[in-house]
Amino acid sequence: MTIETSAGNPVDSAAERNRKLGLRINEEVWNNQRFDLIPELFTEDFVADYSPRVVRQGRDQIEQMVRSSHATFEGFKETIRHVVADEHSVVLHFTISGRQVGDWGSVAATNLPVKYDEVVIMQIRDGKVCRQVGVLDSLLALQQLGRIPDPGGYVEKSFADGA
Repeated sequence: MTIETSAGNPVDSAAERNRKLGLRINEEVWNNQRFDLIPELFTEDFVADYSPRVVRQGRDQIEQMVRSSHATFEGFKETIRHVVADEHSVVLHFTISGRQVGDWGSVAATNLPVKYDEVVIMQIRDGKVCRQVGVLDSLLALQQLGRIPDPGGYVEKSFADGA
């Protein structure tokens, strides 16, 4: 939401600034690997919480997470589906896609394409992300990588409408 001042000049609301921050992180850091922007976009005490699987602390972990994703999934890309923001946070729902060419946890490289969703809730402090809680659809990814049986057409149907 953009608000206009009495002089008619547009002023971004906190929610709009947070929305832009989330989209910028997605495109510039995760998709384009712009690691030089990390200090500008994340607090020094940043926490990435993907409990119970992993919790990472410190913004130095962000570059490692991004590099690992790109090394594991050739053509790694996050495509935004939904964005919701308020004055304290931004929620991103996106689809991750790529070809698994590296080990992903205990899953050895399969060279198979994968496409699954993730939702992250980013808490904002002083214009930077200080905490991120993420939930990803590992079940769908593991089905596509042949580690869990396909439940009969659900995997193909889930992305048939482009959602």
